[in-house]
Amino acid sequence: MASMDKKARKAVRMAMLALLIVPAACDTLSNPLEVEPASRIPAAQLERPENAQLLSTGAIGDFECAFNSYTTIGGLIGEEFIYAQQTASRTPYDRRNTTKDDADYATNSCTGGGVYTPLQTARQSNENVLALLKSWTDAEVSAGAGSPNRTNLMAIAAAYAGYAYVLLGEGFCTMAISSVNIDKSLTYGGEIQRDSVFKLGIARFSEAIAFATAVNNTDIRTMAYLGRARAKLNLGDYAGAKADAGQVPSGYVKVATASATADNRANRVFAENSLTGLQFSVGEPYRSMGDARVPIVKADRPPSATGIPHYYQTKYPTVSTPLPIATYEEAQLIIAEADIRANSLASALLIINASRNRGGQGAFVGVTQADYLAELIDQRRRELFAESHHLGDILRYNINVQPASGTPYHFGGTYSNQICLPLPAAERLNNPLIGS
Repeated sequence: MASMDKKARKAVRMAMLALLIVPAACDTLSNPLEVEPASRIPAAQLERPENAQLLSTGAIGDFECAFNSYTTIGGLIGEEFIYAQQTASRTPYDRRNTTKDDADYATNSCTGGGVYTPLQTARQSNENVLALLKSWTDAEVSAGAGSPNRTNLMAIAAAYAGYAYVLLGEGFCTMAISSVNIDKSLTYGGEIQRDSVFKLGIARFSEAIAFATAVNNTDIRTMAYLGRARAKLNLGDYAGAKADAGQVPSGYVKVATASATADNRANRVFAENSLTGLQFSVGEPYRSMGDARVPIVKADRPPSATGIPHYYQTKYPTVSTPLPIATYEEAQLIIAEADIRANSLASALLIINASRNRGGQGAFVGVTQADYLAELIDQRRRELFAESHHLGDILRYNINVQPASGTPYHFGGTYSNQICLPLPAAERLNNPLIGS
């Protein structure tokens, strides 16, 4: 993502938040849109075609911060990490007993361990940009700073919105999709199931592919194809997922950029789990894999106050290391799974062995379709470590997580089995289409 002045980025974020029905801002007794905080820049001052590039960059920034938070918190729920410290409000993720009334996941920012509000903000900000671009002309947009191409910006907004939908679908038990329209009217969304969220993502990715094809933006087109493949995989459309994943060329990688310049630009995995990031320790299933794709170090220091030894990842060695959003390796594993589901094991074997080779493992020796599927799941665990996938994989494959439910929890109580995140009470209390 192109860099931008900090003040400009902040202005964009504040304007987007002013538009959004964000549960974080909701007093349970009033409508958050009734009062316009004095600190917020009126959207009309920014929502002009000459600011199209600025708005696009800000919306990408919203997604990147949300993606960082989801990747980190999803890893905490999904056994990639263990919470090692003593902030009680963060333990429900780790203990897997999050309820709709817990505030951290629902209303915290992307720098404060939140998931729901950051992802909804990322979705809404990109969809708002997309709607604005559709209402403007090519000439109006190209007259702005940098002479941007309107169709190209629409491709970008649709692709990032699509990924926000995928993450909302993978991490939450149910979802509500509400929007502020460009005329500032509100469209509330009722409670929907995860498969419906993925279908909304597919629609956005299809738009992105069409726009990106029209302007020959191969990067965004490939990103959208892989995002659509991921959504289709979640829906069990294996043939469709394979077809889309087959559009991803060798070596492709799309990242969420990171920087040490501000908290919302930081690589949050590094911030939480590194030599100096002591909030999380690497989860037990990952500590001794001996896999080049899961580089883990045991720190030479005493355990935390809650008795957790510090194991840290080096996949992201600095706070400025970008996080992969979409990669060729992910695409290949999607193709392999589609082949396994179709019982085309010989085709899948080539991909599985290539994946194992990257991790320093020997050739695969499985025989049955079940053997192959188990190996595919393990390769996803390794290849996609700390890349936002494992929480969704736990739900999709019904993986038995470790430590198991009922095991004593180091901060009190026992581990539970609430893997997907519930629709927050903040949404239920403020959305007239959803009951409490």
